[in-house]
Amino acid sequence: MRGGNEQAPWQGLQRNLASHVEALRDRGEAAAAAELHAIVDQWWSEQQEWDARMADLLTVHHEINNALVGVRGNAQLLLMGPAGQMTGVRERLEVVLRESSRIQEAAGRLRELKSSLGGQAPHSRAA
Repeated sequence: MRGGNEQAPWQGLQRNLASHVEALRDRGEAAAAAELHAIVDQWWSEQQEWDARMADLLTVHHEINNALVGVRGNAQLLLMGPAGQMTGVRERLEVVLRESSRIQEAAGRLRELKSSLGGQAPHSRAA
C-alpha cells in the first residue's frame, strides 16, 4: 500500500488531463479545450469530495483500536489470573489475543488508506 506521502493515482490522471487541455488550447482548439476543462473540473471536484468522505469514514480505525485496547487488556488480565491457568480457558484467551492482533493489523491498513486519501498522517498503534 502507498505511504502517506504519495499521491493517489487519480491525481496523476488529473494532471495528465490538464496537460491535454493545454495541448488543445495550444493547437487552437479552444472549444474542445473548454469542454474537456469543464469535464475535468467537474470530475475533479467530485473526486475530491469522494476522497474527503472516504477519509472521514476511514476514521473507523481509531474506534477499532480503542475497542481492541479493552479486549486485549482484559484477555491479558484473565491470562495472568487463576482462569488463565485452566488449559481450555488459556487456549481460548490466546486465540482472542491472536485474532485481535489480526484485527489491529487490518485497522492499520485502514489508517494507511485514510492517509493516502489525504486524511491525517498515521498515528502509532493504540492497542
